[in-house]
Amino acid sequence: MEAYYTVHIYVLVGGGSMSTQDFILLWASKCTYPAKHVVPENSHDYYQIVYILSGEGEISIKDLTYNVNVNELYIIEPNIKHSIMASKVKSLNTVEIKFNCYNSNHVKILNQLAPLVENIEHSVRNAFFNIIEEVKNPDIYSESIITIILNEIIAYLTRSLHRKQIQSLKNITKVNSISNNESIDALDKVVQYITKEYHRDIKLNDLAEMIYLSPVYFCSIFKEKFGISPIQYLQNVRLENAKRMLRDTDFSITQIAEKCGFKSIHYFSRFFKNHEGVTP
Repeated sequence: MEAYYTVHIYVLVGGGSMSTQDFILLWASKCTYPAKHVVPENSHDYYQIVYILSGEGEISIKDLTYNVNVNELYIIEPNIKHSIMASKVKSLNTVEIKFNCYNSNHVKILNQLAPLVENIEHSVRNAFFNIIEEVKNPDIYSESIITIILNEIIAYLTRSLHRKQIQSLKNITKVNSISNNESIDALDKVVQYITKEYHRDIKLNDLAEMIYLSPVYFCSIFKEKFGISPIQYLQNVRLENAKRMLRDTDFSITQIAEKCGFKSIHYFSRFFKNHEGVTP
């Protein structure tokens, strides 16, 4: 696979001198990853936030790979292996912040939200655009201002999470009503959908909305029941069906990848090898 140097259009490297009690800013940048560029798997002892501005690509965090979409936010926790890859035909444009967090409440929120926050609200988008302006035209105040904006972003995300949790609690009665009246376990309903529709472009929000829960709360109760996250469960179903097709059909590897919901042959091959130890 070819790799190109990442183009950091604007970069501000924090020195830690302008920091709050909660955060120490290490690095902020607006980045462009050219088509085919790969940031190899790595890990570090600080948080990294990646906000998707435009373009196409994949982000791998732990053992999951996400096909990125505009207006998504990825939170990479300390010491978690991850990689970034632009698509073969389009560049990937991001705003990225690297920082240390010393507030235990903020750490808890960040870890709850990680790794993916979808459908970012307007106020958070504006905050990232303000960071771009600071790194484009830095001065002696920029590090302090970006740190304040980072606090603002975490506050917005915390408020959004809190509102969703409240809504989830309100919806639990509705879920229980469905279960009691129709003898249907809500999570089993989700599993049945995954088993039948695994070939579709299924997102976490889609599954959570099926049973009227927020994505965060839905992930929590799903993992409590099945031992893995909903997306991991979906990927496992796709893998098992891919293995069946490889064994029982004459479909090409590319066809099998498409039929099983893997968006690229590259990702399918890498995912397969990581789990089975051999290529498809």
